[in-house]
Amino acid sequence: MPRERCVHIVDDEAKVQDALTLLLSTAQIGSRCYCSAEENLSTRQLKEPACVLLDNQLPGISGLELLKHIVAARGDSAVIMITAFGDVPTAVLAMKAGAFDFVQKPFDAEALLATVEEALSRANEARDLLQERAEFKARLTLLTQREREVLALLLEGLPTKLIAYRLQISARTAEHHRAAIMQKMQARNIPQLVRMTLSFEHPNSAERNAK
Repeated sequence: MPRERCVHIVDDEAKVQDALTLLLSTAQIGSRCYCSAEENLSTRQLKEPACVLLDNQLPGISGLELLKHIVAARGDSAVIMITAFGDVPTAVLAMKAGAFDFVQKPFDAEALLATVEEALSRANEARDLLQERAEFKARLTLLTQREREVLALLLEGLPTKLIAYRLQISARTAEHHRAAIMQKMQARNIPQLVRMTLSFEHPNSAERNAK
């Protein structure tokens, strides 16, 4: 099934909500509107990656403060801040706080839609990564305790014979465990197994290795 294309609009002005909803609909993008940061916080799971159009000038909790809540939730949402024309300091603070981008009123429709498309792609990539991580965790639960021990040694780069020696099992048994691990984890080879484990089990280690 095609993935839903939806943008969360947080703005206390009904006219702005209507204008943005209409603009997004021209690109077959749905929308959900919130009149305040408090409403967004109480009705939306911030850990779920999403594209958010967020006005900074909100009653109560400001847009910038809501942005900080969203970033702190580590849901990797793509937040596009809406600022008044010439409000450069707020835009700079928003980008430093983790905003995906910012747009100024009055909107340039074409530019805004292009930014939204980019943000939706970013949110979809984050959503795919969350799903892959969940699937990895599910496959990991299929491993027996001994298979987990073998996996840990495989990740250290040990060959099968040395793994067998470390665990006091036969080389044939170690090979059997290794084959079972590869099948359950759906890994084509050891390098792929290492990459997925570092990415999903120890993401910080994967980032360091990438550098």
